[in-house]
Amino acid sequence: MVVLLFDISGGELLVILLFVLLFFGAKGIPDIARTLGRTMRQLRDASNEVQREIHRGANDVRRAVDEQRRAFNNTMEDPPATDERPSGPAVDKEP
Repeated sequence: MVVLLFDISGGELLVILLFVLLFFGAKGIPDIARTLGRTMRQLRDASNEVQREIHRGANDVRRAVDEQRRAFNNTMEDPPATDERPSGPAVDKEP
């Protein structure tokens, strides 16, 4: 079974590998592989850090919304005490 990688067939992949071997030599290939591995690890670490920051920000927003919702619900459950006196102008009644 031939595995296709980026729509490259097995024969094309073999030609590419031979070209790399001829161009870089047997001693250069491990250095290239090492550098490629480091680069991939750094990209993965950077991607994970961005994901962590996004999750932290989303959690902060979620916490703030929950806090506001609780504060709103508390004010709805415990309405402020109202003054029972009428709020209109004071009228003196003469007997």
